[in-house]
Amino acid sequence: MTKSYLLVFSDKTGTKDELKLALNKMTKVKTWRTDMPNCFYVISDNSAQELYEEFTSIRGTSGRFLFAETSSNRQGLLPSDTWYLLKNKKLKPKET
Repeated sequence: MTKSYLLVFSDKTGTKDELKLALNKMTKVKTWRTDMPNCFYVISDNSAQELYEEFTSIRGTSGRFLFAETSSNRQGLLPSDTWYLLKNKKLKPKET
């Protein structure tokens, strides 16, 4: 079952660009999006434990970070593309 996660991380975990590279290397990540500092939205068929294990095999254990599964009980001020990702578990198609 496909799930959406928040990946929240400290500056000691790495830069946003370094974490983008790591997420792109992860076989357990289907897609991801970011629009806030120190936060990614991650789509995966795997558990938070499995994401953690693959992430630490790539980035190590420096800093602090958290993979937290999102649920339908959520609210906030986010761009429509992010809401689409969290709801549909895929990136919003580009408008032509």
